[in-house]
Amino acid sequence: MNVQSVVFQNTGIGIRIFRYFIFFALCLASGANAQHTKRDISVQFAYGGQVPVMTAEGNVQGFYKVPIIFNLRYQVATDYLNALSMTIEHVNEERSRQGLWNDVPGSNSPTYNANISERLYITTLGLEGILTLLSDGTFRLGAGLGVAYGLGGAVATVENIAADKTKVFESCDTWNGFEVSAFTRARYTVYRNDDIDIGINATLRFWGFPYIGPLSDCQSSYNGPTFRSLIEFGYLAGISFGF
Repeated sequence: MNVQSVVFQNTGIGIRIFRYFIFFALCLASGANAQHTKRDISVQFAYGGQVPVMTAEGNVQGFYKVPIIFNLRYQVATDYLNALSMTIEHVNEERSRQGLWNDVPGSNSPTYNANISERLYITTLGLEGILTLLSDGTFRLGAGLGVAYGLGGAVATVENIAADKTKVFESCDTWNGFEVSAFTRARYTVYRNDDIDIGINATLRFWGFPYIGPLSDCQSSYNGPTFRSLIEFGYLAGISFGF
């Protein structure tokens, strides 16, 4: 290989590196004004559309495949490229089945055939951080991580089929869980002036509870489903107000 070919080869590499640098600089420039407002309030919602990625063996009823999710987010800090938000989220789902039921778990009391509607709910409070990856002033795309801690409970409504009687059992202790999430979120502005930015948004995320369960064990009382962890892939969608 002669000197001239080496020079041309190095020049080609240099041009490619320069192109990558320009592309990276443009991305940063587009992100420099990625957010129009300092504060942002977002309300998101989901019904169903959650796919189990990892579940505990005890989750035989398949909880949180079709939950109702409400998510409220308030942006507390931003440098117009990164943002930190506080979140409140409520997850609620009821699963129905027919099976054997014992009013006093683990005892010799009579077991009977029943229609069972079991509801599990938890409300979390947490933080999430997001980095803007792409922005053109109206459309914004970002990726982030979130962590939260929540409290909730479980309720079972049990109909004794033979006796035609219904009883309600609440978990004997409060449920708790740590929620983690990794997500990508898109936001599109539908109206903006100097004071406010109104937009619609959609989130795709991996989310769930590495641990979820009651705070204590009640051997002789109903204490909710037996599973203790789950990770889901799902969505949230809603509207946000920047100001």
